[in-house]
Amino acid sequence: MLQLPEVAELRHRRKMVTNTLGGITIALFTSFLVAWIGFPDQLGSTSVLGIPLSLWVVLSQFAGTWVLVWAYFRLSRTYIQPAADAAIRAVADNRPDSEEVVA
Repeated sequence: MLQLPEVAELRHRRKMVTNTLGGITIALFTSFLVAWIGFPDQLGSTSVLGIPLSLWVVLSQFAGTWVLVWAYFRLSRTYIQPAADAAIRAVADNRPDSEEVVA
């Protein structure tokens, strides 16, 4: 079944979404660690709009995580799910016992 083009496409799409969002997540948290470890004095003493830069960094991590979660759910629904539906149909059509596959 793994040789079916529809299943291969589903695996490719899942891999693309996982690797892309995973890479962005790693970059987001790495930048947080670099800022926190490398520039503690600047984060504590600098203010933007009356709010310490350290708080802005923490808020950016919170907001970035929510954006990544939203992107994952959005891509799951619009990019991965059509490929999953096609893969389910292809597997059901190629089953030797021709039983109905329940998704």
